[in-house]
Amino acid sequence: MSKVFCDKPFNHNYIHMNGKMRLCCTTIQNIPSDNGYTLFDAGHHTIEEYWNSDRMKEIRKNMIAGRETLDCQRCYQQEAQGVQSLRSTEKMSTYISHTLPDGTYTKTANSMQIQMGNICNLRCKMCSQAYSHMIGLELLEMGDADPKFLLWVKEQGAVVNNWTNELGKKEQWFKNETIKLRMFEHISKNIDQLCVIGGEPTLIPEFYELFEYCDDQGTLGNKSVTVVTNLTNTNPRMTEWLPKLKEWRIWASVDGIAERTEYIRYPSEWNIILKNLNFYKELAKGTNNSITLSPAIQLLNIDQLDEIIQWWLNFAGGKLNQNFGFTWLAQVWFPKICNFDIAPVDWKLRVADKLEKFNYSDPFYQAQIKNLRTDTISEQERQYALKAFVKYNDAQDKFRKVNNTWRELLPELEKSIIDELS
Repeated sequence: MSKVFCDKPFNHNYIHMNGKMRLCCTTIQNIPSDNGYTLFDAGHHTIEEYWNSDRMKEIRKNMIAGRETLDCQRCYQQEAQGVQSLRSTEKMSTYISHTLPDGTYTKTANSMQIQMGNICNLRCKMCSQAYSHMIGLELLEMGDADPKFLLWVKEQGAVVNNWTNELGKKEQWFKNETIKLRMFEHISKNIDQLCVIGGEPTLIPEFYELFEYCDDQGTLGNKSVTVVTNLTNTNPRMTEWLPKLKEWRIWASVDGIAERTEYIRYPSEWNIILKNLNFYKELAKGTNNSITLSPAIQLLNIDQLDEIIQWWLNFAGGKLNQNFGFTWLAQVWFPKICNFDIAPVDWKLRVADKLEKFNYSDPFYQAQIKNLRTDTISEQERQYALKAFVKYNDAQDKFRKVNNTWRELLPELEKSIIDELS
């Protein structure tokens, strides 16, 4: 099997939240336009313009020749560490047979992931301005009250917040009416596998317009659609559209139980999340459609991971089945203060003991226990990150006037951090 080939440049379109076009969600490189000065942007360019651009043709030729691609470094690194990446070589010979010597691919993609901007109603602990404009607005408000705090946040960079440029800016590349309709047409005619992410897509009118367009064109029936949602909002018309799809999946972004998820995904409400979960549960009943629970595993919820899984198993009727799934339990790496690697070692070991008692054999669950028992950072790094964790969350809790602060929700962690820093 090729160590560099991937099917994404042959069968997949990806649009980042800011409208930039990339190979897939794992890459960080934007595709440059042929003039060498601008980047392909969904707000100004069509899929057809970037699909057989000079850079895309170069990437395909490299993959076929067995040469590494800069855009794919994350997958190479994951594989070198023994971690499964998103790289796929399925149907490699078929893709090569439809590629011309100059790298032109003669067919269109049938898979697509589209991030509909950064409009969101939540200010999640592990998120940033890049994916929620509300986080940027909040930081600006905090900066008005305490300019030194905002300066500190910007200086800290990915330690406390992944993105502080252009705070409060709304990414809405899909507002160009002509480009939007071309995009809808492309999806309607060519895309069988579609994944929609935000921001929060259910808050964005164009998300529903896309369903309406495909419904009017009679193409919903050949599509498998995944919607990544925080479950704070839905639309009754989904009961009309979802049953017409070939298949649908809701990726439910829930990071804890009750007040814990309300804290992490502020200002969500647990009863509304449960209501909307049950909405999709009823729609999925008697079908092959599904809800996949997708928590972001971090310092603020790793101690509750066993309880989250048990709650989900109970919601699914006792065991996972065709209607209820669970993700690979992705660990949050940045912002660094959300990465549980920074926690005091004694606390991590106690949490590992707690999770081990749950006796859940899933390999991703067991991997988190192993991670808790593996100390990967220096004491100096830990002290620095924990001080930032305390400062950032104390300031944010005070500004938000939350009912339960991190100290009240995680008293054992608080004690361990105090001991660590004393």
